[in-house]
Amino acid sequence: MNQNLEASLDEKQTETAELTLEKILFTESVYVNLPQGMEIYDNKGILRSINDAAMRIYGVSDRNAVIGTVNLYENPYILEAKVKDRMLAGEDITMEFEYDFDRINNSSYYSSCNEKTMIFCTKIMPIWNKDGKVVGHLLLSDDITSTKETEFRIEESKKNLEMAMDAASMSSWLYDINKKIFQSLYGNPFVGASMTLEETQEKLHPQDRRKLTELFSRLVNREIQYGNITVRCFNDEDKCYHYYESRMRLSTEHLGKLQIVGTEVDVTEKLEMQRRTQELKDKRELAMQVSGIVHWDFNIDTRKFDSYNDPLNNYASDQPVTIEEYLDVLHPDDYSVFNDFMQSMLSGKNETLNFTCRIKTKYDASWQYCNMIGVPFGYDEQGHIIKFTGFRQNISKLHQLDEELQERNYKMELTFKTVGMSYWDFDVNSREFTAFNDSVNDFNAERKISFQEYVDSAHPDDLAIIQENFDLMLKGTDKDFSFKYRSKTKWDEEWQNYIITGIQAERNKMGKVLRYTGVRFNNTKWEKVTEELKALKEKAEISDRLKSAFLANMSHEIRTPLNAIVGFSELLVNCDDGDDKEEYVNIIQSNNELLLRLINDILDLSKIESGILERKREKFDLSKVCSELYMMIQPKITNPNVKFLMSPGPDCQIFLDRNRLKQVWMNFLTNAVKCTSSGHIHMGYSVEKGGVRFYVEDTGVGIPLELQNRIFGRFQKLNEFAQGTGLGLAISKAIIEAAEGEIGFTSIPGSGSTFWGWVPCQIEMPKKCYSSSVARQSQCRIVNRTDKGSLKILVAEDNDSNYLLVLNILKGYGLTRAVNGVEAVNKVREEHFDFVLMDMKMPVMGGLEAVRKIREFNKEVVIIALTANAFDTDRIDSLDAGCNEFLTKPLKRKLLLDILQVSD
Repeated sequence: MNQNLEASLDEKQTETAELTLEKILFTESVYVNLPQGMEIYDNKGILRSINDAAMRIYGVSDRNAVIGTVNLYENPYILEAKVKDRMLAGEDITMEFEYDFDRINNSSYYSSCNEKTMIFCTKIMPIWNKDGKVVGHLLLSDDITSTKETEFRIEESKKNLEMAMDAASMSSWLYDINKKIFQSLYGNPFVGASMTLEETQEKLHPQDRRKLTELFSRLVNREIQYGNITVRCFNDEDKCYHYYESRMRLSTEHLGKLQIVGTEVDVTEKLEMQRRTQELKDKRELAMQVSGIVHWDFNIDTRKFDSYNDPLNNYASDQPVTIEEYLDVLHPDDYSVFNDFMQSMLSGKNETLNFTCRIKTKYDASWQYCNMIGVPFGYDEQGHIIKFTGFRQNISKLHQLDEELQERNYKMELTFKTVGMSYWDFDVNSREFTAFNDSVNDFNAERKISFQEYVDSAHPDDLAIIQENFDLMLKGTDKDFSFKYRSKTKWDEEWQNYIITGIQAERNKMGKVLRYTGVRFNNTKWEKVTEELKALKEKAEISDRLKSAFLANMSHEIRTPLNAIVGFSELLVNCDDGDDKEEYVNIIQSNNELLLRLINDILDLSKIESGILERKREKFDLSKVCSELYMMIQPKITNPNVKFLMSPGPDCQIFLDRNRLKQVWMNFLTNAVKCTSSGHIHMGYSVEKGGVRFYVEDTGVGIPLELQNRIFGRFQKLNEFAQGTGLGLAISKAIIEAAEGEIGFTSIPGSGSTFWGWVPCQIEMPKKCYSSSVARQSQCRIVNRTDKGSLKILVAEDNDSNYLLVLNILKGYGLTRAVNGVEAVNKVREEHFDFVLMDMKMPVMGGLEAVRKIREFNKEVVIIALTANAFDTDRIDSLDAGCNEFLTKPLKRKLLLDILQVSD
């Protein structure tokens, strides 16, 4: 039994030993193959064992080189950590540190083949004996360099992500699909912690709730990997909806949970900014279209324009415009300025470029004025300009308005200068005037004018009124003003009268006047004109009264001879006494001459009023004219108490208007005859001062002193009962002055008067003088027939009465009548006539035209003009047309017979 028991015990011990051996072998196997480094140190710190993993970590190839040699207590990192006492006390110590192998090698701690730095995680544990004493240390170490680097990168990435999210105001959230709740991952998402999907939906805008549900469903069903959505969520602080942009994905990485991870950004301001940006862009585009503005960018490298709203590229902004395309639509006269503009850009000038040109595209009916402005916009790495940007604006309307404004300004300036007006502004603060067209600042609108300068040029008597109104402006008085004053500058020869008007033009916020404006009007000329008009008005009123008196007088003067003509004509019809008939005929003839003289005076007055007083200058014998006048006046002096004397001057021929000279001289004589009842009338002439002086002296009643200053006025008569118009001397004065001569008189009331006239003229002293009448007679005496019946005379006259008069004057002559110019021309062409009496005014063809037609084929026939037009121009026109003589109506028998050279 004991043997069996011993055998059993031996068997059990054998099994225990085997188990112990296997345990030890297992432990050693684990120790050796453990991926983590393991070291065993004794209580003195000497390395007793090290596994393969530790040798790899430390870079040791020979285990014997370190076992029994390396002392843990001499480890530099153990020494730095000061943990030796803790190790001996039996504490578990965990350390992480950067293991620098260069430092280990330099410290002779041991020799390592490693060179790189590693991050170690070390745990030191005590080895206890049965008595509870520390007999050694077990050191577990691991190379956690890659782990730490990964953790570092993850941490850095996390920090960068958080920084980026903070910069973007981004938050993140997590949605558990199974639990159907949200969690906040980072920031402040609008989905609160543990908020359900239904609660979240309540915060969303009704129109966005379905969108979120559908997106979640597509993610869960794996229809899409990522989702993107913009929703509106109500913001409790702002009490309005905010826009949130959210990106999300389906995640199954966290413990197999089905989750949706998402981010969100409040894009309310971004969208609002986009909206405003788009609105500004739309407004800009609209403004460019309405204003005709083109925005362009010019690339120096490509030499092309990128243009928006440009008709050159048919309003296609993606179609560049070349320089050549610009030149095709540019006005030829603007090539030069455009080339300068392009050269400045191509050379990269760092300045603002601006010019105006004319462009005409297919969309334009006419040349359009455009202003083009460009500025540098893009630069390369060296700072050279590579791009310009700018605008081209259609300024045609502005150009037209500018031209119109310039024209209006020019007209306004011209008006101001023409009417003598200046425009002024007064600044109350600076106390200075700005004036346009003002003589005080020498007409220089840029130069300011002080108040003292106006004072220095003002009339002394007007200083008070100037100072008074200036003080009103300095006080800012709310009142318009107007006053007159006189001024004289270096530009004026005399004092100028000015009217000043001013009004308030500008005020400050308190209502105080800061600026006055007004005009200064030079009224000098207008005041003179007013005075002249006033004088002319008075003169016109006097003239009107004189004309009224003249018309009344004319009525009397005309009726007086007409009464005699009509009365004695009736008596002549029934008179059988030859002497009475002769007397009646003389009376009728005398009154005819008086009536004709009245009519001639009225015609001369009409010429003077119209400014067409005519003169026909000719050479004549002055002594002959003097004799003729003497012979004409002598029969009119029937008073035996009046002697008529003549003192002719030297025989000479002068070059003057013979008829006008006789008219003036005759007027002097007839006035002398009217006013002289006793004594003498003396006429004569002399040659002096390069002209002739003629005079008439009488011993008549003389001229009252109060009438002498207006004796040459119109409608002036000394005796209202004497025959005459009162126009003779006025007409005489106009005739003499028109010839650049002089006229005058001396008179003593009650003793007599002397009227004289002097006219400059050419004077010759020939040996023999022939009268013009003799010459004319010899020229016209081309018919010499004693038998008047043999003369053939054509009378071109449409008026029956006038023809009957000629028929009776030329009774017994061979007369043929034509009633118009055409008939007269045909008769002269078909028949032979010695004379043609041609009326100037006839139907169908007038007399002048008929004379010209006749002279085309007949130069010999004598043509005598008969007309009621008595002006010299009518006489000249008749002679120029081809007439030989000129007679005025009423026709006088003697004159006509003298021309025909046939005795009565």
